[in-house]
Amino acid sequence: MAGIAPATENQRQRPRKASTATTPGWRNTIAGRLRPGPVLLGLLSVALVTGAGQIAPRYITNTHAAVMYMLAVFVIAIRYGLWPAMITAVASVAAFDFFFLPPVYSFLVNTPQDALLLVFLAIVAVTASSLASRLREQMLIARRHAETNAELYRFAGKLAATVTTETALAEAAQQVHNMLGYRARVQLGAEAAALPRELALPVRAAGQTIGVMAVMPPAGTSPSPEDLRLLDALVELTGIAVGRQLLADRLAQLGIEQEADRLRSALLNSIAHDLTAPISSIASVLASLAGSYDTFDETARRELIAEAEREADRLHRFSENLVHMTRLESGALSLCRERVDLGELVGSALNRARPVLAARRIVVDIPSNLPALDIDFVLIEQAVFNILENIGKYTPAETIVTITADPAGPAIALRIADNGPGFSAEDLERIFTKFYRGKASAGTTTGTGLGLAICRGFVEAHGGTVTAANRPGETGAIFTMMLPKAPG
Repeated sequence: MAGIAPATENQRQRPRKASTATTPGWRNTIAGRLRPGPVLLGLLSVALVTGAGQIAPRYITNTHAAVMYMLAVFVIAIRYGLWPAMITAVASVAAFDFFFLPPVYSFLVNTPQDALLLVFLAIVAVTASSLASRLREQMLIARRHAETNAELYRFAGKLAATVTTETALAEAAQQVHNMLGYRARVQLGAEAAALPRELALPVRAAGQTIGVMAVMPPAGTSPSPEDLRLLDALVELTGIAVGRQLLADRLAQLGIEQEADRLRSALLNSIAHDLTAPISSIASVLASLAGSYDTFDETARRELIAEAEREADRLHRFSENLVHMTRLESGALSLCRERVDLGELVGSALNRARPVLAARRIVVDIPSNLPALDIDFVLIEQAVFNILENIGKYTPAETIVTITADPAGPAIALRIADNGPGFSAEDLERIFTKFYRGKASAGTTTGTGLGLAICRGFVEAHGGTVTAANRPGETGAIFTMMLPKAPG
């Protein structure tokens, strides 16, 4: 796993120049700092002070001229550095001697006082230029540090916004290239290593080395101490971000594994109960009829057979739910859309759910002039049946079930409500989750906890929605399905 910075020419931030492999001599250093522009500006400032003194000698005395020369030296030192200021200082002393100290227009000095003044001016000018130059260097260093810290802060923000480890590695490599101009790559794992010409920097997280940042400076250069400190900061930020991402990935994987274990346990428990219970009941009925058929009267035999049929139907619904959920999870669900009358669909689902609903009162209020639906009849009828079955399991026998429908834009809103106990807050959050069964009735009802999950899958496969809520202002629950209208 690695991130590599692209070798692009145009970057948003100009890279720092890498240090050359050999140290330049003092002549090259001075020549590099003596640019013509600053030197000419320094000489121009000396000329301006001299001209002012020559034009208005009555107002600008020798003392005034000396102060003005020192001010010019100080400004040049602050703005352009030591060597332009030193040349300005030498020119100032020479101009002061030539134009202001008697005999004027000569470099001769007649009195010890004038010589002492000239020496003091030279010392003050050189000292001021040196101090001002140092102040300028400190200001430039502080500005560079502030810019570097701001860029590191922005880099930390980028890393905090990454959502994958690969993105964090790519951001780190790109940041090294942006700030230093070096090609970089980050590799994770115990086998990560740098090439012979690369500088290897270990990436650490939580005190452990998790990888290597390999940095390739341009040919013939090597990182300066300042560059190495910056690389250390970039590597540390990268390690924090990658460690955080690896921890998040691990926690997510643990969550997936725990959820898989929970679903596996729920499925096994459901199979153990909902598969063996009806089989045991059917086997018991058959054994009773086979061993003592003549001892039962006709009514008793019919009751036993009806019990076996109910358990067989329960077993059939269980197997159907498993098949439906498998089709949903695998993406193998195919729709056979057709124009469907909602009243006919609800009537079919109610006929199937009669045994489950038992004595509950059913009130159906569906307008006959509703537009037709564009749905797969079998799947949506199964979804409605699953809701009715859920109501039959979790509500008292005297519950009233109300089924209504009305147009809602491009869809038809089908609402199935009851005046039972309603949902708890936990039920509302997880009611459509696979293998979830309501806590209020846990242990008192049978089922796999797949019915409403299948209902949601079937409805959403049609581009619709299904929601569950407590009835506002009264007891009971309400399910709302939004089903697509047929075109035309």
